[in-house]
Amino acid sequence: MNPEQNPHATRPSSGPAIPAVDELHVCVLCTGRLVYPYDWAAEGPHHWRVSLRCPDCEGIREGLFTQQAVDLLADELDRGSGELIKALDELTRENMAAEFDVVIRAIRDDLILPSDF
Repeated sequence: MNPEQNPHATRPSSGPAIPAVDELHVCVLCTGRLVYPYDWAAEGPHHWRVSLRCPDCEGIREGLFTQQAVDLLADELDRGSGELIKALDELTRENMAAEFDVVIRAIRDDLILPSDF
C-alpha cells in the first residue's frame, strides 16, 4: 500500500510504507495485513497491552495501545472473520455440488446398489 492509498502511512526515504500506529493489523516489518493478537490485557481504562504476530514474516510486536486502536483492530478481525466464513461457505457449497453430481451420475449409470446402504 502506498501513501496515496493510506493517508495515515508515512514513507521512509526507501522501502515500503510504514503503517500508522492505529493500524495494528498491518505488520510494521513487512506491511503484511494479517497481523493478529495472541495476548492482551487491559492496562487502565483507556489502554491495552497487546502482543501481535504477523503470519507472513513471523514478526512479533508488543505495545501499549489506546482503546481506539484496539477497537479498530477488533473491527478488522471481525471483517476478516466474515470474509473467511463467506469463503468457507462458498467452498462448502461447491464441494457439495460436486458430490451431488457424482451421486447423480452413479444413480444414472446404475452404479449404486441396495447393498451399498
